[in-house]
Amino acid sequence: MTKGSIQFIIVCIVLLTASVAVGETLRIVTLSLPPYGYVEKGTDTGLNYELSNLLAVEAGFEPDNRIIPLIRAVDDIAAGRADMVIMFPNPTIDAVAKNLGIILPMETVLFGRAGSLYRSLKDARGKIVASVRGARYDERISKKSGIILYPTASYSQSLKMLLAGRVEAVIGPKLGLYFTVKTDNYPKRAFGDPLVLSTAQGCVFISNKTSPDIIEKVVAAMTRILANGTVHMLLEKYSL
Repeated sequence: MTKGSIQFIIVCIVLLTASVAVGETLRIVTLSLPPYGYVEKGTDTGLNYELSNLLAVEAGFEPDNRIIPLIRAVDDIAAGRADMVIMFPNPTIDAVAKNLGIILPMETVLFGRAGSLYRSLKDARGKIVASVRGARYDERISKKSGIILYPTASYSQSLKMLLAGRVEAVIGPKLGLYFTVKTDNYPKRAFGDPLVLSTAQGCVFISNKTSPDIIEKVVAAMTRILANGTVHMLLEKYSL
């Protein structure tokens, strides 16, 4: 299926479900991390941005979606300034929001510069690994395991630091990192083979300050969207 066909089908889904929306707003925050949330030619877009909007409409709400940094997104969820975010679980978001379940299964990988070899996490001991600030991609990567995490603002910054020799590896979702490799015009040969650590869980979180009625509608909408192929089509659209 071509990307043009996928986009057409997604537009049809939006048009078919738009009649459900009754004017009540679902306040969404999307993480500012391409391809999940970014601005292209002045327009907000991204995998999580589109998926969140489709989920809101399917649940009967008008989406009010803002693309913001991870730390600020969690703060807005905690304060009740936002209702929903799609992100990986971590103790911070778990403390302030309800995890409604997995909506985006994604591989988490670790890799270094060309010539580096990471066959297991043992090979990363004593190494400095770049990771987006506030994200927890793998609980095994920590000072306790002899791995030093270096917080960055984005996948782009992580890759720049890797190629500059300021860190020895990067960790993150495979889709996000390789999307950034392409959009930042890096040759894939500049990087070593990825070590697949796990299948991360992109989950839907709803603020603890959001009403149970909204949660019930979003849960039902998640079930329908996972069943009708919408998630698969969006993943195909953003896969390289």
